[in-house]
Amino acid sequence: MTPDSACDLLRQHGTHECHDFRKQLFLRHESLCSELAKSYLLTVHESSYVQANRNLLDVDQRLTVHDLNLSADLDSLKTFCRSRALECTQAAERARYSPESFQALRAQAEKYRLTPPLPKDFEGDLLPCIKRLCNEGWWLRKVQKLQRRTIESIARDLGLVCSQRSAYSSSYTRESRRRQKAKTAEYLQNTYIENDAGQQFSLKDLHDRSVSNPAVRRAELMTRIKGFEMVAQHLGHVGEFYTITTPSRMHARLKRGGSNTKYDGTAPDEAHKYLTELFRCIRAKLHRNDLNVYGLRVVEPNHDGTPHWHLLLFMPAEQCEQVRAIFREYSLRSDPDERGAAKHRFTAKRIDLSRGSAAGYVAKYVAKNIDGENLDTDLRGLDAKDSARAIDAWSSTYNIRQFQFIGGPSVTVWRELRRLARTDNERNDSELLHSAIQAADAAEWAAFVMVMGGPIMRRILRPIQSLYERKQLADPDTGEIQEDAITRFGDAKAPRLVGLLVEAQEIITRSRLWKLVPKGVPPHTCERRGTGVRRYAALDLCQ
Repeated sequence: MTPDSACDLLRQHGTHECHDFRKQLFLRHESLCSELAKSYLLTVHESSYVQANRNLLDVDQRLTVHDLNLSADLDSLKTFCRSRALECTQAAERARYSPESFQALRAQAEKYRLTPPLPKDFEGDLLPCIKRLCNEGWWLRKVQKLQRRTIESIARDLGLVCSQRSAYSSSYTRESRRRQKAKTAEYLQNTYIENDAGQQFSLKDLHDRSVSNPAVRRAELMTRIKGFEMVAQHLGHVGEFYTITTPSRMHARLKRGGSNTKYDGTAPDEAHKYLTELFRCIRAKLHRNDLNVYGLRVVEPNHDGTPHWHLLLFMPAEQCEQVRAIFREYSLRSDPDERGAAKHRFTAKRIDLSRGSAAGYVAKYVAKNIDGENLDTDLRGLDAKDSARAIDAWSSTYNIRQFQFIGGPSVTVWRELRRLARTDNERNDSELLHSAIQAADAAEWAAFVMVMGGPIMRRILRPIQSLYERKQLADPDTGEIQEDAITRFGDAKAPRLVGLLVEAQEIITRSRLWKLVPKGVPPHTCERRGTGVRRYAALDLCQ
């Protein structure tokens, strides 16, 4: 929809001055004029054209951050970020990268509602922070993130995210996510990695075989859930299914699509932060009372994008009432007296094995939030695959982790053991390692959990640990800084996963170094100088 057609659609509403006002805003935010016109009509029907004008003015203020227009296209955002990075570079050079220059650059980022890097994240070093603030790519990533969240939050506040219009996420965000995934797929298809033995693989092939592939991700999740259920049966534990929701003031729309008069403007990521803090308090209380639970947490949106949590937890039967009481107590600490709080804020169901398995109970939640596979419709009667795409766009926009296991051993160790089972390297396996490899290779999560000490042992006490390598910043012989040990911003690279630590014995599972190469480049040619091929840093990948 063009700005002119959007204005024509609304011409019968308001005065001539309203028409001019709307046209100015539609021209300024041309990429959003279709959504803004829809929300204007919705507000006119729910309230009045005066309120619709006020909403438009509020949208304009939220999208305009000084000279940054958050509805601008990618090229405009790149130009803006290039200018800000250049300004920061010049300011840093004038002040010779002093603490004063960092404060000036930090203020520049905060001026545009961006969170600047802080020295505490880099062992007190200012230089990595300053270099990031002088980098165009850093600015672009931060601005795009702000753009996505602001536009989606605006759509939600205006009533465009609900089951009557676009459930879970707005049509604009869905389309943006679709374009982003298409661009990523093209990049993966046209980019290869090469190891130090000259072997090349397509990133697309590796993506399809990893948990980045929704089908693989879903299969691994279900394997782990079923494994936990088998562990619970072995230990005589029972399963409980809990649901935790937020107070009504965090919901933008009512079930039937009408506006919620109690809504206080809480964004979905802020509501998720509220639930995360709530669960942190619950776990601390459970720990103090020596109540140990394990299982899975699933985060999914309501029809208006407000998150709620489902938890499948296993525990001794005699602890169920205490655990339920603690969950209920903490869930009702905020706005406990509002209507429906006692009924809906926290609900609990005992898993009845005579009616089906715990894994089967949560399978629909897993499928709905990943790809909608094996489902015709979701719980609201909407097409399951469309809902999965909408939920994917929602979680990506707000950076919400949809699935998290509670208790149990590290899945990183599990994956490295599966990798180790497929290698031909000779090794002196201990009985423990042999049993762990057998369980992992057979995809028996329950057996793996028991080999690793059970479902509730602290991770640091597990018999098999992930082994990481951190390269020294300086060569111990020459004292020279090693370039492959630092990032382009001057801080130390994160430790690299290289294998497993088993009973004080190091088992290397990642022995090869990899680098990115363009499609069609013969093996080893990117090592040659003068070929015009860019040399890439080694990746944390291996066979």
